[in-house]
Amino acid sequence: MRYKWLMTATAASTFTFLSGCGSFAAGQRFLPAPTPTAVDVITSESGKWTEPAPDALPQTDWVAGFNDPILPALIDEALANNADIGAASARYDRALTQLKNSQSGRLPTITSRSRAARSEPFGGGGVINIPGGGQIPVGGGTTNLSAGLDATWEPDLWGRIRDTIHASEETASASAADLAGARLLIAQRVSQTWFDIVEGRLLVELSARDLETQDRALRLTQRRFEGGVAESSDVRLAKSAVANAQALEATRKQRLASLTRSLEILLRRYPANAIEAASDLPELAPLSGAAQPGYILTRRPDLLASERRMRAAGLNVDVARKNLLPRLSLSAGLDSSGSGLSEIFRIDNIISNIAGNLSQPIFQSGALRANVETQRTILREQMEQYTGTLLTAYLEVENALDGEQRLAEREAALRVSLSEARRAEERLEQRYVEGLATILQLLDAQSRRLSAEGQLITARKDRLTNRVALHVALGGGEFGDEITRDVGDVVPKWKLNIPLQDG
Repeated sequence: MRYKWLMTATAASTFTFLSGCGSFAAGQRFLPAPTPTAVDVITSESGKWTEPAPDALPQTDWVAGFNDPILPALIDEALANNADIGAASARYDRALTQLKNSQSGRLPTITSRSRAARSEPFGGGGVINIPGGGQIPVGGGTTNLSAGLDATWEPDLWGRIRDTIHASEETASASAADLAGARLLIAQRVSQTWFDIVEGRLLVELSARDLETQDRALRLTQRRFEGGVAESSDVRLAKSAVANAQALEATRKQRLASLTRSLEILLRRYPANAIEAASDLPELAPLSGAAQPGYILTRRPDLLASERRMRAAGLNVDVARKNLLPRLSLSAGLDSSGSGLSEIFRIDNIISNIAGNLSQPIFQSGALRANVETQRTILREQMEQYTGTLLTAYLEVENALDGEQRLAEREAALRVSLSEARRAEERLEQRYVEGLATILQLLDAQSRRLSAEGQLITARKDRLTNRVALHVALGGGEFGDEITRDVGDVVPKWKLNIPLQDG
């Protein structure tokens, strides 16, 4: 009979509090509107960067478009092993864990407790003598055992818990975009470093040919000096040219070794200068299209991450505002006690209770309102950072597109310069052999040819690295895609810019 009475009281109390919840929930329509997080998106006046094309950039797999047999394998190795990607991956996992933790706020918290106590009357009962001395009192004492369960739950009257969870969702989604951005950055760095290495090899080989040319000129000058045709100053100038060629070759070898070690670090290898460069730079395919400016708003990982953090900041403002409103919490418990385990689990000894607590912040020295203002300043900061990230993205695309044209013009001009310099060198070398030109004229012609050839190698490399920068600026194709990692269970599909497969 006692147990039925307790269950009836519990049910009545529960109904009363849930009815109160309904009345509070009805008041949600009086809440202020959600904090806006939209920013004015700056767009290009022309509305497009280049003429639209069916294969407008970025291609899905732009690395394959370079037709380099080694580069794809290097990028795959870096994406699998790079330390920066590993750190970004760990941060993504941590964000998902934190999201799961925030979702627990919707559910009740249940804790168990137990206690055992023994009391003995002073001077009462008998004793047991212990061999060797000492006594243990026995009899007359009592043992008390108690156990219980406590449950607490906070109904989400104003949507505060919901907003907290949604803010965690946005933060986790931003972390997913950060991981995509880290992968894209590593793909860019590996590509550009690889092209730098190939350029370095070509420049080292150019220095070796230059050294052979200067040695040949020195031998020729020495023969002329021995024949009384040239002066000793000509020999010294030729020797100086040889030494300069040796110094330049050593500098270029050092740079090549440094670049190779940098690439090995990106691959998570020991920097042993053990990677062999390709024999030549790949030929660059012409650029046909570069999509619309608005394309990067939905593709660039850094923009997606910034946008999601901005939305999370807006939700945090709403959470801070709702902390000023009354908060209802429900608690329930089961208790039982007795002198033994059999008594604890007797149904007549179990006592249940349920209680409700409604609290309203009155005075906290302005801490809650100050927190609202703090969250608003964080939101303003995130909005400004998003605008800055967007402008930087536009700048990178515009610079890369401009570089496509200017670098192509530079390469064409250097090809003409090299062709003319080679002809001039060949003619002056013949005239020098015939005694019709001076050593200074020959050295000047050789210097012009070497400079043009070195600049042409660098211009070819710069066009390749600029094309990589353009792909990255436009979002990176498949290398900027986000990765699903148990994300369907904790982040709604619409939160991520990725198609999640069913099943």
